[in-house]
Amino acid sequence: MKPLTEARDWRLVHGAVVLLVLGLFLWELGDVLSPLVLFLALIALMSPYSGSPFHRLLVLTTGVLAGLWMLADLGTLLAPFVLAFVLAYVLDPTVDRLERARLPRSLAILVLSLPVIGVLALLVFLGVPALADQIQSLIRRVPDALEQIAGWIEGLRVGILGIDLPFVDEEDLARRLRGISPAAVISYLEAQQAEIAGQAWRAVLGLGRGLGTVFTILGYVVLTPVLTFYLLRDWDALVERISSYVPRPRYDRWSAFMRDYDHLLSRYLRGQLLAAAIVGVLTWIGLWIAGFPYSGLVGAVAVAGVFNIVPYLGLVVSLVPALIIAVISGSFLTSVLKVAIVFAIVQFLDGNIIGPRIVGESVGLHPVWVILAIAVAGFFFGFVGLLLALPAAILVKLLAQAGSARYRESTLYLGSGPSPG
Repeated sequence: MKPLTEARDWRLVHGAVVLLVLGLFLWELGDVLSPLVLFLALIALMSPYSGSPFHRLLVLTTGVLAGLWMLADLGTLLAPFVLAFVLAYVLDPTVDRLERARLPRSLAILVLSLPVIGVLALLVFLGVPALADQIQSLIRRVPDALEQIAGWIEGLRVGILGIDLPFVDEEDLARRLRGISPAAVISYLEAQQAEIAGQAWRAVLGLGRGLGTVFTILGYVVLTPVLTFYLLRDWDALVERISSYVPRPRYDRWSAFMRDYDHLLSRYLRGQLLAAAIVGVLTWIGLWIAGFPYSGLVGAVAVAGVFNIVPYLGLVVSLVPALIIAVISGSFLTSVLKVAIVFAIVQFLDGNIIGPRIVGESVGLHPVWVILAIAVAGFFFGFVGLLLALPAAILVKLLAQAGSARYRESTLYLGSGPSPG
């Protein structure tokens, strides 16, 4: 009896050492060793526990931690792969329907891709020149806007405050603004167009941590479509292979869980993408009807309101440039009023009609939970985190529901045996 007790005590001590090594690594050694080295070291340390529940739990825990760590470190590199996986998941049902119509799968993918490529090409050849003209016109208005600002500053002390602004020489500032040559402003902005465009692109891709390397841009433009094609072509085989590794006694439960997960995730993603596109189009139409200048520019930003899939982010992404344009458009109060009315109407339609009707309430994700998941994932994992935040949030929701159901059937909750029936 004593040797068994000593063996058990030794296992407990060894387990504590393993957990201590894990804790020390997570606390101190993150900048020295890679997650892969940590994972392999812990696998070696845990070899005496092979086959035990403790071993399986620790392997799973450290594997998840190592995966998250590597995802954070390699987020920029993995972003095209993750984006391609998301696109393949969204497009697979349509490809399956085309395949059932007796089209070979590769041809079905090509048929699905051609309209998308055609629409993108049309937007590039027709939309980009129009947007470029509007941007040039906007740039030409900047000197007039500076003149207006100078007038506001010059009249601010007497017309509004009646006192001097502390630490600011309004007359000197107004003189400096008036002394700026319109030709010099236009020349500078035109010379900086490439840099401004590059910074804007990096800002969009860098939600969370910042993406902006040349490889990342090329990855999105070139690598993502290629990866999406191959993933779509082999999607069913990939799902089947993953399913083959599930333990057979747990297969039915796992299959039912994944069906629920797929239903909620696909409903949310496809519905939100459609709702985002509708919001973008409505924003452009509303600003155009209101006679707002540069409605195409703001509408393009709003349609890029795929950001609308993130609660309230689409509103901010399109509202900020609209207000900036309103400030320098020459009719400040009128333009701001138009922007406020259009965005209020569109957001009301989105929140009360478009979202509930298209996405529905069956997903059951609370807005606070969605915003928290996106904020945390974006902070730690950058753009990849934004892509994975909603799938992870839905997964946690289903796991919590399953855990809650098991708890309510347990003796801990019931206080005795399982409830009858």
